[in-house]
Amino acid sequence: MPLWKKLVFGVATIVLLFGGVELVLWAAGTPTLLSERDPFAGFSRRMPVYELDADDGVYRTLERATRHSFNAQTFASSKPDDGLRIFVIGGSSAYGFPWNADAAFSRHLQDALQAGDPARPVEVINAAAMSYGSHRLRILTHELLRYEPDAIVVYGGHNEFVERRFYRDRLDSPARLDGLRSLLFRWRLYSALTRLYERAGSSADAGADPNDATTGELLGLDVAREVATGISHEERAEVRAKFEDNLRAIVDEARRSGVRVILCTVPSNLSGWVPNESRFAPEVDSDARRRVEELLAGARLALEQGNAEEAANMLARAQELAPTHADVNYYLGRALEASGRKDEAHAAYVQARDHDQQPARAVSGLNDTLRTLGGELDVTLVDVERAFEDAVPGGLLGFNLFEDYVHPKPGAHKLIALELWRPFRPNTPDEQFWAAIGDTAESAIATDGTAPAAADDAAGKTASQLFNLAIVLGNQGLVDEAIEKYRACVELDPAHLMARSNMGRLFVSQGRLAEAAAVQREALAINPNHTQALLGLGDALRRMNRLDEAGATFERVVANDAGSVLAWRGLAMISSQQKDWSQASKAYRRAAELDPTEPDIQAELGVVYLTQQKVAEAEAAFRACIRLAPDNVMALNGLASLAAHRGEYAEAQRGFEAVLRLDPRNPYARQALQALRRR
Repeated sequence: MPLWKKLVFGVATIVLLFGGVELVLWAAGTPTLLSERDPFAGFSRRMPVYELDADDGVYRTLERATRHSFNAQTFASSKPDDGLRIFVIGGSSAYGFPWNADAAFSRHLQDALQAGDPARPVEVINAAAMSYGSHRLRILTHELLRYEPDAIVVYGGHNEFVERRFYRDRLDSPARLDGLRSLLFRWRLYSALTRLYERAGSSADAGADPNDATTGELLGLDVAREVATGISHEERAEVRAKFEDNLRAIVDEARRSGVRVILCTVPSNLSGWVPNESRFAPEVDSDARRRVEELLAGARLALEQGNAEEAANMLARAQELAPTHADVNYYLGRALEASGRKDEAHAAYVQARDHDQQPARAVSGLNDTLRTLGGELDVTLVDVERAFEDAVPGGLLGFNLFEDYVHPKPGAHKLIALELWRPFRPNTPDEQFWAAIGDTAESAIATDGTAPAAADDAAGKTASQLFNLAIVLGNQGLVDEAIEKYRACVELDPAHLMARSNMGRLFVSQGRLAEAAAVQREALAINPNHTQALLGLGDALRRMNRLDEAGATFERVVANDAGSVLAWRGLAMISSQQKDWSQASKAYRRAAELDPTEPDIQAELGVVYLTQQKVAEAEAAFRACIRLAPDNVMALNGLASLAAHRGEYAEAQRGFEAVLRLDPRNPYARQALQALRRR
């Protein structure tokens, strides 16, 4: 047989083989990856967000887009000649998180515009997407302009520090491979094999705590949310320049299509949100750092005791030493606010936000860029940040208007809609807006943030958003607010076990032990082997001194998972309460073997050894803790106690003083230091 015939025969055999497999998978209903995800994660014009439904005469948000990042929306496939069509683009704040588009300002704007001109068809489409930054919005704009909008509203700025590495990697990947990637996502065999691989990976991670997941993982977002940390001045300037470049591109392309652009500044929670991360500038030396830490600890104690002026004076000295330390500026704002100096407090809060080393809120530079571009490009600028500041005393934006750090409460969305309504209805009294949406300005500002009755779309997804929001609030120490969100999550999804379990943990932190035990039992009634609920129940029972029940609960966890660090630690604590030091040290050692990176376990083991007069073992455990966490108060107290035991009183005094710099109210260190000084 000639070579060419052999080649043709070989190729035909391969095509028939793979074609047959593809036909079988199609008959079996195997979906393509393209049906559920974007191969370019929003970074290509090849993948639209909306698809034509010719039967109903509308465009609809694709299912894969609503599954991850977008609200489900529809709009007419043929825009009426006299119709008004507006697209809103931005991130989760414009999306309506933690609710959905029915709670967002886009809905209120549509209602008000329609009421003002009932005969004219009005469509305000919420095209905002979770965690979308300006680079994604720039790509999205290309698609939206195909749908003949009259205007595009841009409400973004909080996500500019998100997924920067991923963005750079995407830009570096060759565009010529986009066609191949798109083809693979349409191939059912590739899709099936990819899912098998992903399931194998997810099985390996099955024991992971959902509370440790990123926002993107919790919500299943397209966006790979990186934790941007330690952002330098140069990086901030780079982000601002890229933000400006993307906005200019959006405006230029819209103008070429004859579409109006409205830019919005984006406000954030200033007074209620502690910065995510604080760092000293490199030029602040070690002595100044120590002094700032002492002043900060003392000021926080003074604030708790109601001595606001004293705290403000201490923090002003700390700010002189470390002007860019975010926590110093934040607590200075707290002290100034408590002293009634609201303008100064506002300035301090802004500095705290702008110097946060994990920026998740739009910094002043980004809003200033929006204001500058509004005038330079001669586009409509809606200064929402200024409007919010005018709406509350002293401009101190906090939980009066925000669910968390950036997401407006439902009432605050109405205030945004009012600001956007004015450019479309100039010289119209504001009362007409409030009448159109059936509300008042007073109730908007005083809103309690509960879910609107209309926000019932995609209840499961809304529950996951509430769960994520509760975790964020809990991590900030906002326990009451987090419990409220967990309750709302459970109302929407009664089978959400982690929401119940986490709520129980927060009850424990408030000393509401009976409620904690009750909510964990509710979770266990749904799934008797739910590990987090068992651990939570065991902890609540232990704190209630019901030690036998607590021990039996932790033993249930160990029976299912002998590698559960928290169960072994719980058993160790119970043995300590029972003064069974031998059993306690055995359980702590097992916990330390399973997780040698947890400093508190080492510190607690050291205390047990110290109680047993095992000095060498205690010191080894305390030093192991200090290597992991140099500021661990329990271990520092332990080492200082050992120094006093050896008669090294000067070293012991230095150790206890170090503890009090970290924790000025630590009773053990205070009493020990007093005893040393008497000696």
